[in-house]
Amino acid sequence: MMSAATAQQRQLKPLAGLLYNEDDSHRFVMDPPGKMKLERLDQLVDELADSQVTVMLINCNAKKTNFPSKSWEPHSEGFDPAKGEDQWAHNLKTMLDQGVDPTGRMLDRCRQRGISPWVSMRMNDVHDAGNLKSRLHSKFWLEHPEYWRYPDRFKAWNDRCLNYGLKPVRDYAMSLVKEVLGRYDLDGFELDWNRFPLHFREGEEQQGAKLLTEWMADVRQVAFAAEKRLGHPITLAARVPALPEVSLGTGLDAVTWARRGLIDHLIVAPFWATTDFDIPVERWAELLKGTGVGVTAGLEIRIQPCPGGPTLANTPERRRGAARAMLARGSQGVYLFNYFDMGSAHPDLLREMGSLETLKGKNRSYVVTYRDIQVPGKPLPAPLPKALAPGESADFQLFVGPVPAEGASGEISLGLEGEHPTVTVTINGKPTNVADEAARFAFARGAFADGYNTVRVANAGAQAVTVNLVELLVRFGSR
Repeated sequence: MMSAATAQQRQLKPLAGLLYNEDDSHRFVMDPPGKMKLERLDQLVDELADSQVTVMLINCNAKKTNFPSKSWEPHSEGFDPAKGEDQWAHNLKTMLDQGVDPTGRMLDRCRQRGISPWVSMRMNDVHDAGNLKSRLHSKFWLEHPEYWRYPDRFKAWNDRCLNYGLKPVRDYAMSLVKEVLGRYDLDGFELDWNRFPLHFREGEEQQGAKLLTEWMADVRQVAFAAEKRLGHPITLAARVPALPEVSLGTGLDAVTWARRGLIDHLIVAPFWATTDFDIPVERWAELLKGTGVGVTAGLEIRIQPCPGGPTLANTPERRRGAARAMLARGSQGVYLFNYFDMGSAHPDLLREMGSLETLKGKNRSYVVTYRDIQVPGKPLPAPLPKALAPGESADFQLFVGPVPAEGASGEISLGLEGEHPTVTVTINGKPTNVADEAARFAFARGAFADGYNTVRVANAGAQAVTVNLVELLVRFGSR
């Protein structure tokens, strides 16, 4: 086991601010096919500079790579525009034909602009798994269905995730790990186990967890060798599901990784369907106590209150609320995934979302959502939708951190289904006032509580009501 003191000797700095993940395809689909220029790569970094973004994680792969890899096939390999257009492949080919490594170019630009350059590796991407003719698929994946979790069925994309219980799969992944760590000058390397989140067959997760822990030990040695080559430390991080029991239950024993010194940092996050406003950062911190491993909570771009239901616009208020909830629970900064619009559409948020101080006095909101990564065979019930018979009530918990500052007021917004729904709402046992006819209920600052706030919705009508949205808004005038 590597102690916290050893980590300090490697001069690893605690993370803070915003950690921004640039995904594998985004940079290649912003320009017309074959028209991509170097300036695009620089622009994507420049948009994040002079803000609270301290780390940029540049994703290097899905099933294929977006750099001239020798171990895995690049996405542009075999591309011929005469046989059909592919914007991503065409623009990658344009860069490679000019002798440009897009990942390397962006890493260099990060250093020029004062952003710590990291590489993120997707460990099990299965986009387009239902379309075997998709150009996204690698030869390894296509030619070896016996390496899939379930080659004999297809209910969901995750069925065709690679099975890390098999040595050829682990060896294949290790080949890219070695190449990336041997190729680039990077400050950090993330193993993204949330893309996609199931790596073993159902019932084999704990046996698989032991295999994966030893594989992670091998990764650590590769990273140490890279540190020796570069002459500076590399933060080795892993991204795993938001709940400790779900991470372990899916075969990702992140706590053991930390205790054995196999990682330096942990990102805990949802998969994709929805931002999770209730990530238990403090539980992770307690489990990792004494290891020197820090925790950063991650936000997704989507907000979906009910599984399979409609999504909400991810407004600045909702982004601030999610970030503040994580920071208030001890998250070392905030990790952003799929937030492609931040630099161009919301540069102000890049200067707000990274600390409690800069979020102070800003309008924000908190939404009840659900856990979108679950252990196979062990479903976690979603809070919404919630059916209420006449006279019934239900409690919903929303973590807001410290009581909002002076000048704040609160509002609860509900989504209700039913014939003439009539409800009453309390916040921490205190009554609210109906703000308008759109199921909004106002209350004063004195009704807020530190940490979790309990919203109780009671059906006061004669007909059944279904609650499909619970949102708590904190208002500071027009800010």
